[in-house]
Amino acid sequence: MDILQIVTSTIVSTGILAALIHHHYDKKLRAHELKLQKYLELGEEIAKLVGNMPNYDRLLPLLNETLLFASDDVVAEILKFNQVFTERRKQGTGNTFRLSATDVTPLIVAIRSELDLKSNSIKKEGLTFFQKP
Repeated sequence: MDILQIVTSTIVSTGILAALIHHHYDKKLRAHELKLQKYLELGEEIAKLVGNMPNYDRLLPLLNETLLFASDDVVAEILKFNQVFTERRKQGTGNTFRLSATDVTPLIVAIRSELDLKSNSIKKEGLTFFQKP
């Protein structure tokens, strides 16, 4: 084998490897962006729920969609949140019941963890959502 064949095969092998690595990380990045978009929408609806201005037509489908793409930790927190939600609804009178930011904190922390974000300040200061005055 002469040097030209060795160089050519090395370049081709490196190119194929680079293309595979690029495809893998591109796929991962697109999945991350999709999750981020969905989680932002979910966060907005959760903030409305805590602010006692829920849009159930939007919130419930978002929670159900999240069960399809979220990590197991987030799914577990959604299921726990569903129990809290159901309990608060039963305790409420008519269609009025109240959820606090404390009720959704574990879910928000799990989402942030899945997105590789730390939540030390939420754990230290508590979670609050900005609402209209």
